[in-house]
Amino acid sequence: MDRKPQQLRDILGARGLKNTRGREVILKELETRRDHFNAEKLYAALNRKGRRVSRPTIYRTLKLLEQFHLIERLDIKKTCFYYEPLSYKKDHGHLICQYCGKIVDFPCESLGFLKSEVAKEKAFKADYISIRVFGACGTCQKAHQTGS
Repeated sequence: MDRKPQQLRDILGARGLKNTRGREVILKELETRRDHFNAEKLYAALNRKGRRVSRPTIYRTLKLLEQFHLIERLDIKKTCFYYEPLSYKKDHGHLICQYCGKIVDFPCESLGFLKSEVAKEKAFKADYISIRVFGACGTCQKAHQTGS
């Protein structure tokens, strides 16, 4: 997340929300992350660093950040959500393994065309495009081939 912590505090304040210690800890952690993460991975990472934040605080804060369009939620399975900060999001897509949940980013230069030309043709302003391709990663393909 390349927004400065003060900007994030301003966003919270403008919406009448307090910048609690727990939210601050979470925001600082997300500034350093460059991977896809879920709430449990975030909880574990904070605990390893000795930063105690409750699970409910993490889930509520992630929901807020999603509402403010600071992170994108990737629905992997019905009850499995991963997140990615939008601030370092370039035009790319996600390859998502339906078996193990692995997420791999892939560059997609043609998304720029969709954002500019197609959106302009349809009088539509696109903020970002999210492409998700579901299938099986190499490891899971091998596991299913040997298990057959």
